[in-house]
Parts: sequence; structure tokens; C-alpha cells
Amino acid sequence: MADIVSERYALSLYEIAAEGRQEKAYLDELAAICDVFGQQPDFLKLLQTPSIALEDKQNTLRAVFEGRIEPFLLNFLMLITEKGRAGLLHDMYQAYKEHYYFENGIVEVRAVTAKPMSDALLQKLKTKMSAVTGKQVVLVPSVDESLIGGIVVKIDNEQFDTSLRTRISELAARLTNTIA
Repeated sequence: MADIVSERYALSLYEIAAEGRQEKAYLDELAAICDVFGQQPDFLKLLQTPSIALEDKQNTLRAVFEGRIEPFLLNFLMLITEKGRAGLLHDMYQAYKEHYYFENGIVEVRAVTAKPMSDALLQKLKTKMSAVTGKQVVLVPSVDESLIGGIVVKIDNEQFDTSLRTRISELAARLTNTIA
């Protein structure tokens, strides 16, 4: 969960986006910006380095993003850089995304399986989760071979674990308690 500063910046940005009916566009561009910083962590360090002049940081932001993102988002990046908040950009993105999802009746569902799921199975899971939650579902699948089999589904703060690894662990615990 983002801290209060990140949430305030994100909410302010969301309100501006909503005025222009560009909430989704801003969400997508924020994700892309975070990807750039994720792939180039030194770029984010540059924006946070106090010994580098603000003008140099802003010129770098312009060189990288001008013409590629909404002008208001570029100004937003310059503002958070000026205020020493560039390091919170990922948290701001998460807070913005949470607000966007809330406002639009969307829920993010994370599904972890031992092997990649087929497209048909992914669609079936998405449909089922949509029926269960009553919301539009953004499904985020991932693979963890240590599960052995089954699935772990995470929705908000809830987790439903039907993995074989968990069932074996529970069985082992029961056997240990029975023997002890």
C-alpha cells in the first residue's frame, strides 16, 4: 500500500486525468514510465541525486519523454523530481491504479500455478472470478514450479490456496501431530 504522500499525488493526478476523461491513458502511460525506470534504475537514481542540478534532471526528462507521453505527465514527472519525490513514482502508480480500479469496478486477480495455463483455462478462470467478485477482472498469471500442482489465487488481501505443496504440508503437519 502506498503511503499518504504517494496517495495524495496519485489522487491529484487522477482528478486531472478525470477532468479530461483520460484516466486509462494516464494509467497506461504511468505503467510505461515505471517500466522505463524499472529497466533503467540508474535513471531514477539520477533524478534523486541531490548533487545534480534540477535543470539537468528536467532536461533529461524532456529528452527521454517529451513527445512520447502526455505533456501533463511530463510536467508531473518534473514536479515530483523538483519536490524530491521521484523515488515514490512506483507507489504513486500503484495508488493511481488502485483508485482507477475502484472507480471502474475492476479487481486484479493473481493466479499462480506450477505450469503456465492455457488461454482457454485463463479465460475460464477470468470468467469465474468475474462471477465471484461481481467485477471486471484483470488476471495476472504467474508460474511457481514449487507448487507442484493446483493453483493459488490472490484477490486483494485474500488468498485461496489449493496447491499440492500446501496440501502436502498440511498432511505432513497432521501426521506429525498424530505421531507426537
